[in-house]
This record gives sequence, C-alpha cells and structure tokens, in this order.
Amino acid sequence: MTDTLLADVKTRWTQIRRGKWGDDSLMQALGREPVMRWLMGFAVLCLACFNFARDLNDPPSAFWDESYYVTALERYEGHIASYASHPPLGFMLMKVGRDLVGDAKNADSRFLAEVKKTDTRKIPKGYSFTGVRLMGGLFGAAGAVLFYLICLTITREAFSAAIFSLLYVFENALIVQFRAGHLDPFQITFALGGILVWLRAFCDPQKDSWKQAALFGALIGLSFMVKVNTIVLLALPAFTALRDLSRSRWPMDRAIGHIAAKAVAVSASFAAITVSIFVLHTVLNPVAPDFKSDAGRKDAPFITEPYKAWLEKRGPLTPQVLYDATNGYFRFMNNDFTGIVKTEKNGSNPALWPLMHKNITYRWDAHNGRTSYVQMAGNLFNWTLGGLALLATLVLLAQRTFQKKPWLDTHDMDIAAAIVGMWVVFMLVHIWLGTQRVMYIYHYFAGLLLSFMLLPLLYQVLKSRFARIEKHKDYALGVVCIGAAAGFMWIAPLTYHQPLTRAACEARNVPFKMVPCQPRLKPTASSSS
Repeated sequence: MTDTLLADVKTRWTQIRRGKWGDDSLMQALGREPVMRWLMGFAVLCLACFNFARDLNDPPSAFWDESYYVTALERYEGHIASYASHPPLGFMLMKVGRDLVGDAKNADSRFLAEVKKTDTRKIPKGYSFTGVRLMGGLFGAAGAVLFYLICLTITREAFSAAIFSLLYVFENALIVQFRAGHLDPFQITFALGGILVWLRAFCDPQKDSWKQAALFGALIGLSFMVKVNTIVLLALPAFTALRDLSRSRWPMDRAIGHIAAKAVAVSASFAAITVSIFVLHTVLNPVAPDFKSDAGRKDAPFITEPYKAWLEKRGPLTPQVLYDATNGYFRFMNNDFTGIVKTEKNGSNPALWPLMHKNITYRWDAHNGRTSYVQMAGNLFNWTLGGLALLATLVLLAQRTFQKKPWLDTHDMDIAAAIVGMWVVFMLVHIWLGTQRVMYIYHYFAGLLLSFMLLPLLYQVLKSRFARIEKHKDYALGVVCIGAAAGFMWIAPLTYHQPLTRAACEARNVPFKMVPCQPRLKPTASSSS
C-alpha cells in the first residue's frame, strides 16, 4: 500500500512539473470550483494570519483592558480561584497562548495576581505580551475563514466569497482589538461559527435539524462564556421559525413540533456549555486567594463557606461547591454590571455605532518628533459599505412587502430579512444596555459583521435582476477589493503602532476625525504692541 501511495505521489508530481493534472491542464484543474474553494479559503487564512497575528509584542506595554486581563492571567498561572467582570473562557484561552509561547517566566509578574487592575507602568521590564496576545490573533484569523465560509454559503462561488471576506480581513477595528490581550476575538469567532451553522440550516432543509440547532447553541454558549452580550444571537433561530410558520399550512403541528425540538436542543446545549466551562474554571483553580490582597478582598463577599473550605483544603469538592462557585461568579458579574459607570469620555452612544462613534486612543508613544498610536479606528470604506448595505436592504425589503415585487421574492431576500431583523434586535438590546452602563464602539462588532453579510446578499439579488451587474460583476468585486485594501493601508499605522509625523497623523483626519494627534500642541503666546 505504501509503495502504491508513493508511486501515485510521484506520478502527480511529474504531472505538476509538466503543467498537467490527469487529462486536464493544471490551470484548468485549479480553476474548478471545488478546488477554488479550498485555495481561496487558504489564501484568506494566510492573509488574515499576516494581518491579525504579526508583531504581537508591539507595543511592549499593556493598553486598554489588558491592564485588567494580565492580572486575571496571573491568577490563572497560579491556579488561584478568582472572579472577573466577564466569564472565564477567554482568560483560559489566553493562558493556552501563553503556555504555547512559554514566555511566562520572562519576568516575575506573580505580584500582579494581587490586584484586579494594574497601573501599566508597574508591569515588570521584560514582560512579554506575545503569549498573552497569541490566541487572540489566531482566533482573529480563524474568524476570517468562518466569515469566508459565510460568504461562500451566500454566493455559492469561491472567488466572490473571498473578495467579500476581505471586509473582515482588512477591517482595522477588528485587527487592533483582536491582536491584543482582549476577549473580543474569542467572542466574535465563536459567534461567527454559530451564525455559519444557523445560515447553513436556514439555506438547506436537510441541515435544519435538532443536531444543527444543538451545535448552534453550543457555539453561542462558547461566545457567551467569553462576553455575555452575544447571548442576543440566540434570537437567530426565531427568524427561521417565523419563516417556517409563515409557509406552513394549517394545522401546523409538525412545524411547531420541529421548532420546539430545535429550541430544546439550543437551550440544552447552551446550558451544557455554560455549566461545563464554569465547572472547568472551578476545578482548574483550586488555590485559595490571599484574602488580604486587593483582589482577594473584592472576591471574598462572593465566596461561600463551603467553597472557601474546599479552597483551603478543609472540605471536599461537592456539587454544592460547584454550584456556589458558579453562582458566586454570576453574582460578581452582576455586581460589577450594576456598579459600572454609565458614561465616560471614551464611551459611545450605541445608536451612533454604524457611524463609527466613537474612536478610542488606546495608547500613544512619542519619540524623536514622531508618534506611534494604538487606535480603535475602523476602515472607513468598509463601514460605509456596511451602512449603505443596511439602507439598501431596508429599501428592498420595503418594496418586497408593500409593492410585492416578484424579483424580490427570493431565498436570498429571506436571508437578508433575517439578518436585518437580527441586526435590529442587536441594536435595540445594546441601546437599552447603553442606558444601564457605559458602552464602547467595539461592542458593535457583531452588528458590524451582520451589516457586512448583507453585501454578498445584495450582490446576489441585484446581479440576478440586472443583466448589466451580472455582465460587469468583476468590476464591482474589484471596487470592494481595492477599496477595502486601500482603506486598511491608510489607517494601518494607527492599527500597528507605527510612527507618524504630525502632518501624517492629521492627514488621517480627512474627511473625518479618526485620531487626536499627540502630543497636543501648546497654544502660542500672543503679543500686542
């Protein structure tokens, strides 16, 4: 068998050297759609890895929420029981990245475990952020592949799917957040996995089963166990149910039974993932915190006596301990949610998120007349397309509903209606959350990606209706490709902490202000005669 395999490999290699693959030329073979799907997916992965997972230790200093998360990571390094403002899965994945790189011993940072937030200037010299940021970068690249698969499910054609996936790959806001020690790359990647499963079930009745529903629930559960706000995506199956009920004939017992079975599967898998992660978090961290430290004092009110006894090796691990540890975590998060400020200078109004309101300067460092920035700023071309896609889809849906246009009564428009509906639900929930606590522009990432998904749908709908678009579709795809890449490269210095002169920085503020250029100029003294 080995000899046969080696002979086949040798034959194939000889054919490749001659530009052949079987009876076809090599270019003909590579141009086949099944092969193109793999090639385009691999190209998207490579490009995403380059954008999301390079120069991870630059800047070599903590910024934004890293000042919280590096302290949580130190407690995971010491297997110290603790609570945080977000569920534990993201921190556990960060620790995996640090273990893979093996840079935890570059500096003695164990003292960081004693606080919930550190002054970034207190992080010891030699501390490496590569391990802390590695898994975020890799998950960001994986998210690009998932977004490509979502576009492929919509367009059913590899080349156009790869072009539309560039909206993700070249999105500066995603890159700056994902190539850091932040939780968002894990949350969004799991969410994209859930959306992909839902979309495939929505498009293919053979996949619209309780098993797919369970997988969807599990993936959204994983996303929820990183940051809780993506729980809103559990509304997606409701749009499938609405479509199915609208098309069912009376009596609808079978349709209702199918919907109920899927709802049970989603709920059960979501709950199973949630419980499993909390149990894993508890058993992996059996060391009692120092209750005299700042972190220990903040956790103490939420640690019950049975849980404390187990941590201090005075009692057994029982179901009661696991329940208390999980319940304590939820109570800690709820207390943090109710105690958080409702406004601060970097906070943004969720209703204005589609307009990129408002960018955040995570960090800036000046040296020799140049300043390097880490700026939460998006790709203006991408965000503009996303906003226009929302408006265009709403117009088409209105025409479909009120003018009964036959060419809009399509499966693609059904998908568009569901995605727009999900976007509206997402925005309403987050507008309400904005009345309860401060919100930031990166909380819009799931909504932003939903708006990006409308572009391949519009492409499909319009080219099937207008022959001119079908004839010149390569030009349309070229505009998306060039626009996304150019917009990315223009903002890239703000994304990757690259030094800019003040003039180069101010140029980025045309036509809209993207970054407050630093250091601020001192007003010149006026003189009078």
